Amino acid sequence: MIELNKEETNFSYLKYIKILSVFVVLILLGVSAYFTLHLGIFTVQEISISGNTKIKEKEILKRSGLREGESSIFFFENSVEQRILKNPWVKGVSVTKEFPKKVYINIEEEKSYCLILNEDGNLLYLSKEGKRLGPSNFDEGLDFPVLIGEGINDADLVSEAIQLLELSSESKVLNWNKISEIHLDSIYGINLFTVDKKRIEFDTKNIVNKWRKVEKIITHAEMMGIEEKYINISLDNMGVVNFDLPVVKTGTEEDG
Repeated sequence: MIELNKEETNFSYLKYIKILSVFVVLILLGVSAYFTLHLGIFTVQEISISGNTKIKEKEILKRSGLREGESSIFFFENSVEQRILKNPWVKGVSVTKEFPKKVYINIEEEKSYCLILNEDGNLLYLSKEGKRLGPSNFDEGLDFPVLIGEGINDADLVSEAIQLLELSSESKVLNWNKISEIHLDSIYGINLFTVDKKRIEFDTKNIVNKWRKVEKIITHAEMMGIEEKYINISLDNMGVVNFDLPVVKTGTEEDG
């Protein structure tokens, strides 16, 4: 009986120790949480945003979900970055914490490459990768070639139109700033219009080869002193050109 009582006493003692240990741990956790949340030891006191010119800081903060005065422990950089990336102007973002009180947000913004006229008649900026960014405005500028037509939702047509613009950016014959509009059509392909009313039909595919032929046609016309108004280069093996011939004055008796 005596040994049995001793075992029961030891068991009760160990049980008491375990309960006391759990109680102490809970107290320590509570004190730690109090200091963390109420005394500002790990609260965010400074949020530094850099790299943004098109996106306002207010918009970035709103998407990030971060607030000054909140704990810097209970957020994860990856989730904050994913929320900020939902803004179409954001190409890349880096969020870093400097414990205990600072957060740094660095933004890499998209660049406007051209404009696109969408289905509801609004002009949007388009990146070089074909990403629709945001509505056109005077601050960003409006001096861009415009992609229009029912084929603007065809990713392949948009890609080829951007390819044409890239070729024009390096061309001494028909430069990017001379292009007014590029019409995209699911049947007729790509038609390019210049600021001086020239029309060039490309159709689709083999865009690079067709572009080189257009450059040769324009260069040859300039050497001859004539101006082309319409070029159809839709077929690989031939091209159709309509020239605007100069007016030649004929002599009269009055001219002597």
